[in-house]
Amino acid sequence: MSSDEDLARIAAVARGGSGRTPLYRWLRARHDDFAVLVDENRPSWTALAAGFAEIGLTASGGRALTGETVRRTWWRVRRDVAAARARRAAPAPPPVAVPVARPAPAPPSPAPPPAASAAVPGGAQAALERLRAELDARSGRKPHG
Repeated sequence: MSSDEDLARIAAVARGGSGRTPLYRWLRARHDDFAVLVDENRPSWTALAAGFAEIGLTASGGRALTGETVRRTWWRVRRDVAAARARRAAPAPPPVAVPVARPAPAPPSPAPPPAASAAVPGGAQAALERLRAELDARSGRKPHG
């Protein structure tokens, strides 16, 4: 068996399981030609349904085609073909830049504490008592005792 025959069999399997009606697949395969035909004259969808039935096309489940079914199927085919063409024509999105993780810089080392007795007259304890006394005076509380 040649590869063309293999491809034809696989194509038949792929098309048969697409979930699309035979009418949809027929219209999709001939989209450009059918679009020209429809644009030339305003079609009679009922007459088209009868013509499609003559060539063996049916609606889903093997039901007979109606004019409304043909019109709606053509509308879906047009929408799907336009979307597919837009996807093919759209430029590929630019590659996403992934930031490189860099280690955070080390925090600066803390400064050594100042010598308490040399910097504050009377020592740190005296400075703390003066601060508490000022806070008490400003807040209106009784002084620490």
